[in-house]
Amino acid sequence: MKTLFLFLISTISFLSSYAQEQIAVYNGTELDLRNYKIASLYKGQENIFIQNQLDGSAVFELVSKEKNNWSLVLNFQLEQPIAAEQDIWMQLRSSIGAAEVYVNDHLLFENGKVGQSMQTEITGKNLVRELIPKSYLLQGNNTVKLVFSNYKSQDGAAIRDLALGNLESFQEHSFIMSMAPILFSGIFIFAFFINIALYFSLDRNKVFLLLAILFLVNFFLVAYEALYWNGLVPSASFIHSYALRRSLEYTVYFILVLVLYFEYELKPKSLLIALSIFLAVSFLVSFTDYVLVLVISFLPFAFSLYASIKKTRNSYLITLSLLLVFLLNYIDEYNVIEDYDFVHSNTFVTSVIYKLDNLGMVVFAIVMIFTSAKGILLKTNALNEAHLKLERLEYQFLQKHIQPHFLMNSLMSLQQLISKDTKNAKIMIEALSEEFHLLTTMSRKKLVSILEEIDMCKTHLQIMSIQHKADYKMVSKGISGEELIPPAVIHTLVENGITHGYSGTQNAYFELSKVETAAEIQYRLFNDSMLEDAVSKPTTGTGLKYVEARLEECYPDRWQLLSNRTEGGWEVIIKIEKE
Repeated sequence: MKTLFLFLISTISFLSSYAQEQIAVYNGTELDLRNYKIASLYKGQENIFIQNQLDGSAVFELVSKEKNNWSLVLNFQLEQPIAAEQDIWMQLRSSIGAAEVYVNDHLLFENGKVGQSMQTEITGKNLVRELIPKSYLLQGNNTVKLVFSNYKSQDGAAIRDLALGNLESFQEHSFIMSMAPILFSGIFIFAFFINIALYFSLDRNKVFLLLAILFLVNFFLVAYEALYWNGLVPSASFIHSYALRRSLEYTVYFILVLVLYFEYELKPKSLLIALSIFLAVSFLVSFTDYVLVLVISFLPFAFSLYASIKKTRNSYLITLSLLLVFLLNYIDEYNVIEDYDFVHSNTFVTSVIYKLDNLGMVVFAIVMIFTSAKGILLKTNALNEAHLKLERLEYQFLQKHIQPHFLMNSLMSLQQLISKDTKNAKIMIEALSEEFHLLTTMSRKKLVSILEEIDMCKTHLQIMSIQHKADYKMVSKGISGEELIPPAVIHTLVENGITHGYSGTQNAYFELSKVETAAEIQYRLFNDSMLEDAVSKPTTGTGLKYVEARLEECYPDRWQLLSNRTEGGWEVIIKIEKE
């Protein structure tokens, strides 16, 4: 029994030592030396021995603790027939500041300039490939020595590839990893220009501006990936590449919260709550083992889900796309499907699978373009219908003012005045001429000066005063004179007030006032009628339909028309929300 026990101990010890003394053998297929525990690490110009039997992760853990010069020595086995049959390339992909690569004491290439300080170190590229001359290689054991410095990026000194292989396989890998980023960058830049165009053409809607910024940030994210996999970015910069990508991702989801707020037209309180939750969760999660970008990618979905519950316009489709963004982020972060065979069945599929987090935002971009196009189409149709309705109402409105009974009443009044009161007859003729002129010239304009509108109202009241042998007056308060309003709106309300509010020879008093706040402009037309039906309901009558159509044309979904009994008479209030 004792003998068996000693045998097991010796066997385990042998296997353990064998596992530690790994041998990297190049057999013609790509060999990444950083994956083997074969590296010996030395520090400083004196080449102080630090540790051996290290892989790439262990080297990074030691090197990232201080800024210095470092040497890494690795051995690999090579059979002579392979060196004779094919060209062998060395690929260095890393975030270390500058490096020199030697093969069997022959300098293969320099990437930047290894320095003794931050000032003397010159940063190289993140990816370098070089053909190893056949004369550098030996049959059997070969040595690769990597000399590097990390003064400019202490914690960025990570070796991602130190590989042997053929050029075609290296290039194919770069092609696969950059295919999806190139495609996605095209989609994002297209979405950026689409939203910029919509922003400047549709009343500077903040949603389109924020979407443009969102897609521009995503463009930089995927464009950086394409540049990275083709060796077109520095190996070290003022911000680590990983930190840069993560920072851009955090920015994406922060902007996304703002996009949803303006898209759903929520109250400022909702934005304050959403941003507070976003910042609080980001702060708390940073102290845990949870992946921060995954957690904050869930928050826009939750925010949109809240809007869906309230049945906000477009919220269902947007919420589904944001759920997809979160799920694809999860799959990408935890490599859920990367080991399945289908992932490597096609280069395009492989490229997309490795960029699933960006694919989610591509889907969101397409959804937002679709909803924007749908919204524009609906608004265009509504606007066309409103224009047709307005043209009919304009015709009816003008008909109303030149209809036979109006002309007949005016002519009969004139006939009596001409024989009895030539002075008032002359005034009435001038007033009728002025009112018809103003109505026909102003009705075709979208907005007119409020002073012109008030002049037309006073002219009409002058005519009615003569006809009814009463005193009809109108005053204005709080009017600066620079305001623009839809034509004949106040005139229609004044006429409506006369028709329903006064009879016989009653005097009439109208008062137009304006109150402006940070959120809205309010016009109030008061008359001193004491009749119960002094103002008809806002939903009835050609005149009031004309007013509603004009307000909708100029202030779509931003106006209210109210009619109420008030102290001393009646009031009609027009509320216009500011943009």
